[in-house]
Amino acid sequence: MKSSIPVRKLPAPVGAIGRRLPRLPASIAFATGLNLTLRRKFPADVLDRLEGHTFVIVVEDAGMELRFRVRNRRFVPVARATEPVLRFRAVAWDYASLAAREADPDTLFFNRRLVVEGDTEIALLVKNTLDTIDIPRTRGILKRAMRVAGPARG
Repeated sequence: MKSSIPVRKLPAPVGAIGRRLPRLPASIAFATGLNLTLRRKFPADVLDRLEGHTFVIVVEDAGMELRFRVRNRRFVPVARATEPVLRFRAVAWDYASLAAREADPDTLFFNRRLVVEGDTEIALLVKNTLDTIDIPRTRGILKRAMRVAGPARG
């Protein structure tokens, strides 16, 4: 994993548009993506531990907030604002770098590029579980997309 990924943000108009869009459709798409790529790879006991908890992923430069919870061992979108057990904040490039395993979550966290707010025990459970999951096809797609996007412009 690379530890010094330069900061790269989406153009400001993308965030301006994202802030005006309704949150639920993006949350539905995100929860569906999680179910298709991650759900079967999450251990049942971890999903049981996350049961009923709400999570929020803020994509700062896209102006998006993705809300979902775990229910019946599935990721489901959340329409109404409920207090999440965890809230993550970062820019889209950093999330993509994490998913592609091009960036280390601890490095991004300590450089304040990944902000995690909420229950520390749940945060460590999620981090440690994600560290054990390998999705080579998804990682490969992300890496190709990042190459096409070009070198980071800090």
